[in-house]
Amino acid sequence: MIKIKLAVLGHLPYLIDISKIIKWKSCLFEIEREVGKYPITTDSDGPDWSYSDSNLVSIIPQRNSEDILIVITNVPLEGNYFARRFSDNRVCLTYHEMVDILTIYNISLENLILRVLYSISILYKRYRNRIPTRHEPTNFAHDETRGCLYDMCGIKTDIIHSLNKPQLCDDCVHDITHNENPRIDRSIIDKVQIELKKIHKERYYQILDFVKRRPVFTLILSTIITIVLGAVGSVLAAILLEYWK
Repeated sequence: MIKIKLAVLGHLPYLIDISKIIKWKSCLFEIEREVGKYPITTDSDGPDWSYSDSNLVSIIPQRNSEDILIVITNVPLEGNYFARRFSDNRVCLTYHEMVDILTIYNISLENLILRVLYSISILYKRYRNRIPTRHEPTNFAHDETRGCLYDMCGIKTDIIHSLNKPQLCDDCVHDITHNENPRIDRSIIDKVQIELKKIHKERYYQILDFVKRRPVFTLILSTIITIVLGAVGSVLAAILLEYWK
């Protein structure tokens, strides 16, 4: 079981339910209950007020007993990425611009953290219990958007497809489980696929999406329900009236 610690870097002006993340059950990882909080003690040094990798490395805390440290912030990262990998199994995730995208598409802010937890945990196993840094050549991400944990999301809005019932696509599953020395057993991947389905929009927005996709069917169904309820109401009214007489 991979042990992961969460930490907040700087001020997060959003209501993120960290307790939901801590309580999340997975066959792959577990989250430490204590969440670290650290100030940003340097100014931005990149274009558009972004923080360079070297700048962040100087203020991100060192890892302790946990296997992976994930730092959550709100400042723009180098290259306008939403997550960056650093040495010693440390990852920085930012909500800069992401919160606007998630809000527009009615996706819970916590879903982004959960997506990163799974993608980083699997990556950690694939690379023999370590996370490759941003400078190492890797081939785990794919440019095509498939609703997969390893969508590159070169266009940031593509992230929405892997934040509502995400998956590991067939190619990624094959790469993980059919190489010469597979790092993760297929049974674990199958369990992870089931867990990923629990990362979804809130029920209200699922219903709203259904109505948008099938407006005619929804209209017919609501009409039938209205007629049935009206008929039932009339019968009950007649029975009650007869009873009072």
